[in-house]
Amino acid sequence: MNNWLKDVIELSIKRSVVKGNRERPLHSMKNSILDTKNNNYNPIIAEYKRSSPSGFLSNRDYANYVNFLKNYVAGFSVLTEEKYFNGSYTYLKNIGKLTNKPILMKDFIVTDRQIESAYNLGADVILLIIAILKENEIEYLLSVARSYKLEVLVEVHNINELNVALNYNIDMIGVNSRNLFDLSISLNNTKKLLQIIPKKFIKVAESGIKNKDDIKVLKESRADAFLIGTSLMENPNLIKNLI
Repeated sequence: MNNWLKDVIELSIKRSVVKGNRERPLHSMKNSILDTKNNNYNPIIAEYKRSSPSGFLSNRDYANYVNFLKNYVAGFSVLTEEKYFNGSYTYLKNIGKLTNKPILMKDFIVTDRQIESAYNLGADVILLIIAILKENEIEYLLSVARSYKLEVLVEVHNINELNVALNYNIDMIGVNSRNLFDLSISLNNTKKLLQIIPKKFIKVAESGIKNKDDIKVLKESRADAFLIGTSLMENPNLIKNLI
């Protein structure tokens, strides 16, 4: 495991819980994706992030971003990791006040405290990354998420991780084109994995999506939804060509 990822996990373990009453009702990402597909649009999950270890940087205002995109997208993803992605729990809470679309808390979740925080802050979905969790941790964190009635997007990067994910009672699998260890992008790897995930799962293609051609190729590989960060952060108007 590389240094930044180790550091992120150590920081996640230490992160304190956010208490307080949830202020928004739960919204289903799964249902939003299916409804968008049924209306013959591409389900886009627009990500709000301010930086990443791959070198991306942005100071785009979250309110303008969300208000512009909320009528086009199936949902939002909000980075809440502080050190390497310049995210915050505050962004998540405030974005939840601006939209009724489902929100994914995008973070490196390794503790039940993070899931409790996600619920209290208004998230509807959490991310569990197979690459950073042991199998007993996955089962436990899934049970915690269910106790809060939060949906879970389980993220994989390769066939070994996919085989682990398929052991669990889950609805949504995300295939991330970005390698967590060397930060390279491979849409071809994502295509291959999407093609072997059973049809009963909602399949989300993550990272490296730049245009409608990328979406077309991923749809042909049976992707149901598309999580897009960098391209929309750089140019929110791109959404009109993607849906």
